[in-house]
Amino acid sequence: MRLGAVQPHMSDSIDENVLAISKWIHRASESGADAVVFPEMMLTGYDFHIVELFDTSDWQAPVDEALDELTNVVDAAGVSALVGSPYRYDSGHLNALLLLRPGKGAVLAGARSHLPVGDRNRLGFVEPKDRFPVTVQGIAFGSVFCDEVHYLDYTQGKGLERSDIILWASVAMSEKNEKGDIVRNRHTELARKTASFYNVPVIQSNYISYARDASTKIAVEGGRTLGGSVACDASGNILDQASWTEEDMRSFEISRIDGTVVVTPMQENTNPSSR
Repeated sequence: MRLGAVQPHMSDSIDENVLAISKWIHRASESGADAVVFPEMMLTGYDFHIVELFDTSDWQAPVDEALDELTNVVDAAGVSALVGSPYRYDSGHLNALLLLRPGKGAVLAGARSHLPVGDRNRLGFVEPKDRFPVTVQGIAFGSVFCDEVHYLDYTQGKGLERSDIILWASVAMSEKNEKGDIVRNRHTELARKTASFYNVPVIQSNYISYARDASTKIAVEGGRTLGGSVACDASGNILDQASWTEEDMRSFEISRIDGTVVVTPMQENTNPSSR
């Protein structure tokens, strides 16, 4: 199968994000992809504006409406999509990844376990009971979120060990100097850490901007930067890395050879990056 991993801008508008997701789904279809993955909370954007969203009693309504619209998009494009979105769960809501498949509705594909105390209290996030992967064309995709990769022990024993591939749906930053040069590539460090922990390949889908910084097309916070979505194999060898500053979709051929899942970057992945 072929998977596209999208690195988009983040918006604070659900409508704008639906348009962006739809655009990339169609591009993925045109490229021959079978499935496409987006960063965490892609549907709403993952910034302080969601505090106001979750303060409303009917926040689920615009999310459901957007998911219905995207279901029509995947039906027309014939491509499955893994979309970061809030998802109502027990007494709160999850930071979740939802799978939209042609001809079917949205299903929960994964959700974040490690939640900083502030996120629990301010945003109302709760934790899932398990972390079992979701299967697309015979490949079991598990998922980790944001800086949860720093706390992988917290994800252990919940089902991720059944994954063939870990999708790292993230808002993650690396460090750069005043000239804009990357001086510490945390993306490669943490992808390798995750691959070693679960002994499977890792494919990241990161943003290149926060909602409040979308006009600059890059997120900069005291020498840190987004972008640079990375992929590595189970041994931690870096297979591919996206631009630090540009919207992008990295494409991968995923196959099973002698029982081992192999991830191969496609030729169109031409953007050079420091590894």
